[in-house]
Amino acid sequence: MGQAFAPMELFLVALAGCTAMDVQWIMDKQRQQVDRLEISARGTRREEDPTYYESINLEYTLAGPSIRKDAVERAIRLSQEKYCPVRAMVNDKVKLNITYRIANGTDPEQEYVYTAQAR
Repeated sequence: MGQAFAPMELFLVALAGCTAMDVQWIMDKQRQQVDRLEISARGTRREEDPTYYESINLEYTLAGPSIRKDAVERAIRLSQEKYCPVRAMVNDKVKLNITYRIANGTDPEQEYVYTAQAR
């Protein structure tokens, strides 16, 4: 114990990996050069059994020479709402908080909060 991922940690890894692949693919389709893409996933679990995640925080960091904010928003939205099957498995009882950071060239990194559109 303590030397490998626990099953619930693997779920967060799967969610982060799934959405990372989508976002990179969508950014490529939008002709946005992404030199670096990182995703951090953290969750808060219920105290009672079953101890599923009550909330999950996803933080994307994208770096490139001229990444557009609207392109990042679109990539995240499409991943969350259409493409990522791991995200589709998270029921509506789980609150998903998404932030993202964009680093363009030598400009300081900017942080934004993603707000999902009404379904």
